[in-house]
Amino acid sequence: MRKNICLAIAIVVMVFVNLPLNTENALTMSNRRGGTSIVINSRPNFIYLPDQGISISVGSPYDIITYENRYYIYHNGGWYNSSDYRGPWVNIEYNRLPDRIRRHRLEDLRRYRDVEYRKHDNRDNWNNMDQRRDDNRR
Repeated sequence: MRKNICLAIAIVVMVFVNLPLNTENALTMSNRRGGTSIVINSRPNFIYLPDQGISISVGSPYDIITYENRYYIYHNGGWYNSSDYRGPWVNIEYNRLPDRIRRHRLEDLRRYRDVEYRKHDNRDNWNNMDQRRDDNRR
């Protein structure tokens, strides 16, 4: 009887451990058979950083970088890459990152992204103001 109870508890624990914990735009990492799996549910929006020659995600809780048709993400102390934002994701060593990514600290890339985003945001605001002026003249 005791073996059956322990077996039932083990099965319940395994089910709860394997339940997906992610919601839309979430990233899930889990160790399965020694590997790491990263899941991103929806395609992130990217903004191009012309001075750096890369694109970085905007409005996402995670910093995903895209360069030369590859995606790169830094999470839990390691870098991962993939040919698709949905994966499969592979852990890579820092020195295997493209130089365009490696030459900048992640904090600097975030700052560059925010500056570039504000440029686009202000440009859109000016375009909207010009459109309203034109509409008011009619």
